[in-house]
Amino acid sequence: MQTLRFLIVLAGLAIFAAGCRTANDAGPQAAIDHYVKSQTLTDSGNLDAALAELRQAVQADPSLSVAHGAAGDIYRKKGDLNMARRSYESACETNPYAFKPHYNLGIVYQMLAEGAASPDKSAGELLGKAVWAYLRAITIRANDADANLNLSACYYQLGKFEQARQYCQRAVEIDPKNAAAQSNLGIIYDGLGQFDQAIAAYKSSLELDSSQTQVLMNLAGTYMRQYRYKAAIHAFELAAKEMPKDSAPYEQIGACQFLWGLEQDAKSEFRQAQEEKALQAYQTAVRLNPKSAAGHRGIGTILMIRFIRDRNKTDLRDKALEAWYTSLEIRPDQNDLRDLVKKYQPKPGEANL
Repeated sequence: MQTLRFLIVLAGLAIFAAGCRTANDAGPQAAIDHYVKSQTLTDSGNLDAALAELRQAVQADPSLSVAHGAAGDIYRKKGDLNMARRSYESACETNPYAFKPHYNLGIVYQMLAEGAASPDKSAGELLGKAVWAYLRAITIRANDADANLNLSACYYQLGKFEQARQYCQRAVEIDPKNAAAQSNLGIIYDGLGQFDQAIAAYKSSLELDSSQTQVLMNLAGTYMRQYRYKAAIHAFELAAKEMPKDSAPYEQIGACQFLWGLEQDAKSEFRQAQEEKALQAYQTAVRLNPKSAAGHRGIGTILMIRFIRDRNKTDLRDKALEAWYTSLEIRPDQNDLRDLVKKYQPKPGEANL
C-alpha cells in the first residue's frame, strides 16, 4: 500500500544567529524595514541577501514572528529543513496564535519524517511532532482543508487509521472538490478493511479527475481484495491506457487473470483462457520493462503449471526456471520463489537447462 501523499503549500522558513545591535538599527520600525527589504530580495531570487536582512530584522525585534517565518520559507527553498524547522518554531513561539508557521512547521516535520528510515523510531517521533503542529494549526483555523488533510496523512503513517479517517473526512467536507482528499480517504478506508467505502471514495476522486493513474491502481487493488477480478482488470486496463509505457498495470492484470482462473475447475476452458491472458499480460510487462521481477515471476509460474500438467514437456519447466532465475536476479529477496526453484530443479539424470 502505497503511503499517503501530503499536500505541500510553499510558505516561509528561517532562524538567525544573534548579533550586535546599534541604536540606529533596533526597534520595531527598523525590524519592519529590514523585513520589507527581505521580501523584495526574495522576490528577485537573492535568497542569501534576504536572509541577511531577516537576521537584522530579528536582531532589531526578536518578537517579529513574520520575519522568523519568512526565513523559514527561504531555508526550505534552499533545502535546509533543520534550519527551516528552527525558524518556524521561533515563529510559533513568538506568535502562538498564527496559523501559517504552525502549518509550515507541520510540513517540515512531515518532510523530515519522510527522509528518515521508515521503521526508524525517529520517523515516528517526527510524525508525532507534525501531528502536534497541525492540531495547533486547525485549532487556530479549523476549516483549512490542507491542514486537516496533512494531519490525516500523519495519523495514517503512524498507523492510527481511525484518526486519519476523521480528519480526512473533515478535509473532504471542507473541500468536496479536492480529488486528493477523496483519494486519501479511499486509502484510509482500505486500510480499515472497509472496502465498499474505499471504492466509493476512489470513484468520487476519479469523477473529479479521471486521469489519476495511481487512484485507478488503488481502486483496482481494492477490487482484488474483494475478489472482484473482472472489475479489477477493467480498472487496471484504464490505468494502462493512461500510462502505456509502464509495466505495473500489466503485472497486476496478469495476477488478476491468473487468480480468477484458479477459482475455476482445473480443466475448464475458462481457466485455460484466463491462464493464457495472464501469460500475455506478464509478457507485455516484461516487454515494457525487462527489469519487471513480477513479470518474469508470473511467466515462470504459468509455464511451470503447464509443465506440472504434462511432465514430459521439460522444455516448459526449463523456461519456467529461467524466468524465475531472472526474477530473482532482479529482486533477490523473494525467498518463497527460491524455495520453488529448489523444488522444481531437475534431479540428477534429468534434462537440464
